[in-house]
Amino acid sequence: MFYKILGWISIVVSILILAPSFVPGAMSFLASYVVLLTILVSITTIKSGCTFYFKTTAIISAVNVFIVNDGLRLYGSLPQISWYYKITVYCVFITICVFTIFYAKKHIGVIKE
Repeated sequence: MFYKILGWISIVVSILILAPSFVPGAMSFLASYVVLLTILVSITTIKSGCTFYFKTTAIISAVNVFIVNDGLRLYGSLPQISWYYKITVYCVFITICVFTIFYAKKHIGVIKE
């Protein structure tokens, strides 16, 4: 039950954080870190044997990082944000997601056996 509540909280927060991502400046900067935090919180829900919460949070967060976030989006982002920062956040996001997918496959396989 705890993991379900935690999963739904991570989904709701990742949806709500879409709004500050449109605002240029510090709000989009803070929203990018909250997105990474929600991904990390959703990783703990894999222990329940269900990857729904992680997958949903990861998809919403990917849309947020690559399309919506004013400082990080791939096309039309703020000019004062350096490419070094963007690539760093992209790499951190992709690394977290890839390692979590491997962890989920391993952990779900152990649960089923």
